[in-house]
Amino acid sequence: MQQATIFAILMILINKRKVSRDYLAERFSISKRTVSRYIAVLEDAGVPICSVAGANGGISLSDDFMIDKTFFSQAETIRLKEVLAKTENIYDDKVNKALSEKLDSINKSREQDNYAVKQDELYIDCDYGQSASLRPKIKTLSQAIQQSRILDIKYTDARGCESYRSIEPYTLVFKVGAWYIYAMCDLRGEFRLFKLSRISDLRITSKRFVKTDSKLLEKLELEFYNEYYIDLEFEFFPAVLENVTDWLGASAVTERGTKYVACAEVPYTKDLLKRLLSFGSSINVLNPADIRDKLKAEAKRMIDIYE
Repeated sequence: MQQATIFAILMILINKRKVSRDYLAERFSISKRTVSRYIAVLEDAGVPICSVAGANGGISLSDDFMIDKTFFSQAETIRLKEVLAKTENIYDDKVNKALSEKLDSINKSREQDNYAVKQDELYIDCDYGQSASLRPKIKTLSQAIQQSRILDIKYTDARGCESYRSIEPYTLVFKVGAWYIYAMCDLRGEFRLFKLSRISDLRITSKRFVKTDSKLLEKLELEFYNEYYIDLEFEFFPAVLENVTDWLGASAVTERGTKYVACAEVPYTKDLLKRLLSFGSSINVLNPADIRDKLKAEAKRMIDIYE
């Protein structure tokens, strides 16, 4: 939820050019402090953001951001350089040369981008948390998908069994905070989802394959959307209000005395317990009872370790 909100804020800045913190806070039902924190994340990622106080102030991108990254395509910069080279002798000044050097810097910056997936219709930059460690794999997989090349991989399944396989990669999938590659598995003779964190070795071969109907949506429905959902209810302290709101949305949260209560339908996965444990003593799960019992058991095991 947090990453999606940060990305949406960036898109608003690109389209609207200048907005206020109040606007972003209302737009995403978050506090102005959270807006400032998200803006800081964008700045840390290298996005050139300008912040001006006052009645006519606001948050905006620096003027050269769109030019450097998206205003001119690589083909356009090459064409402009050709025109500048042909007209350089017409003028006595050095403006043409200066413009040509700036265009060179744009292309150099573009070539050095640490992107994970970059196509005309899609750009994904994994420069945050665990995703950053997957960057080389994602770039290799993206290249193999575009070139329709077979990959040799070493894969460890959920039971810990290792195997070497050749796969025909079709689509990168990002779901529930994890990256997968959807591919035809030569070993099994069927399409499968491989979790990137379980791929230890990855090599593009010279062999090409012809893509067929992969039935991706049907596979995703089987893998992800037939999940078991539960009605989760927990009370929590104001200290984690922003985190809970980012996760479940403002509509799931209500005030109850000096605390807050969250009620939402969520998928019952192993990641749910990890997320609830991450809140520490700031939350108290009320329902369902089995989730409450599992958290109590895990808390007891933690106490036993430190005693």
